[in-house]
Amino acid sequence: MKKIFAFLLILIVQICFGEVLFSDDFNDGNDNGWTHLGVAAFQVIDGRYFVHAQQSRGLGKSLNGDQSGVMSTADYSVLCSLVMECGRESGLIARYTGDDQWYYRMVVKPYSSRVLLERRNDSGPSVVKDQCSFTLVAGSDYWIRLEVEGNSIRGRIWDGSLDEEPENWMLTATDALQGEAGSFGLFASGYGKIPWSSIFDDVIVSVPAGQQLSSETWATVKTNSSVQ
Repeated sequence: MKKIFAFLLILIVQICFGEVLFSDDFNDGNDNGWTHLGVAAFQVIDGRYFVHAQQSRGLGKSLNGDQSGVMSTADYSVLCSLVMECGRESGLIARYTGDDQWYYRMVVKPYSSRVLLERRNDSGPSVVKDQCSFTLVAGSDYWIRLEVEGNSIRGRIWDGSLDEEPENWMLTATDALQGEAGSFGLFASGYGKIPWSSIFDDVIVSVPAGQQLSSETWATVKTNSSVQ
């Protein structure tokens, strides 16, 4: 059943957002090709990707790309599902070229009920480019998208199904300090003393789209994509 869903997911994204550059639904039971950084453990369990740690303060990153772990273009849109079981923050990474270089993050912070766009350099402080209020319920499923196109960075998060993706971006920013393609990634972190865990699934990286499909078009896509 999950394989059918993954096929439909890729089909819908390809129709709506253009060419799919990379995808991983973790149905093969492993995360081969992903590069791990940080204190976390990275495990595929029942077709879902767990980034977690036991009583360790810090952050874990898992990075990838469509060409040997690096993206072939600097303009791309990263989509995945996210469940935060417990932790300080989770989210998506774009244009990562190294811890001592600038890259972009979309950050979900459940305890402060915020979601942020950041320019980050792990050797120094982050620069918040945009933020808004968002209440995340621990253990619930969400979709999250981070898009980089030229000097534009955009993001949104929502609950419900993929075809309920909001038409407007929740977060938008302009920044010209990191224009290299780099790698995209997933990350999670915790406070320490207590276990923390985030679950990712159905990762798809596609070419950015200029505009969202209307609900009428979504209905057509779902009808034409239904499995008999």
